[in-house]
Amino acid sequence: MSQKRNKIKPRWWHFVLIGVFVVAFLGLAWWQWTRFQSGSGTFQNLGYAFQWPLFAAFVIYAYRTAMHYENERIEAENEAADTGAEDYVYQAPQETDDQVTEIDEDFLPQRRQLSVEEFNALNPQRRGQSSTEPRWDDHPADF
Repeated sequence: MSQKRNKIKPRWWHFVLIGVFVVAFLGLAWWQWTRFQSGSGTFQNLGYAFQWPLFAAFVIYAYRTAMHYENERIEAENEAADTGAEDYVYQAPQETDDQVTEIDEDFLPQRRQLSVEEFNALNPQRRGQSSTEPRWDDHPADF
């Protein structure tokens, strides 16, 4: 029987790392806000000023979600070890049905199939047609 694993608990360095990101993102939001309020500020700066706090919130959300998923996996593996399963592999629960879906053929417009002759007729050559144009190798570069 394998040894049980403990759930992952938040560590001090997790909070320090998250804090660094959140403070940096909020600092960037403040910087963009002051740029917007300056004489040369644009609405792009205003958009960034609102966007950076969302990035800070996402860091917190991503950390919490990753910890939840990892602890869920550890809990399932511990339950499997209690029941005596040796080769247990955790699989996350599926929230969708297992039906394979395909895109209909009529969903996208069909591309015209051209033969080589039709393509060449629609796209005439642009190089090497007239002998009066100077060629690149007619005048060697001066070194």
